[in-house]
Amino acid sequence: MVEMWLLEHQDIINSVGLDKRLGFPNGTLQKFFKYGRKLNQKRIIKIHRFLLKLSIEKSEDNEENSK
Repeated sequence: MVEMWLLEHQDIINSVGLDKRLGFPNGTLQKFFKYGRKLNQKRIIKIHRFLLKLSIEKSEDNEENSK
């Protein structure tokens, strides 16, 4: 699920920035996008938690703006 989301949105993802933000070795996401290298389960979980955090923050921002 996470890998599919990443592939669908790779045109808007800064892979270097996301690597740094999540503490991955340099080039981890670039190798995933460019060469199809698989992400291990630990990294998938970390990306998933990050995406959930973004969606929660986005929802809270939208609720405040609608008031």
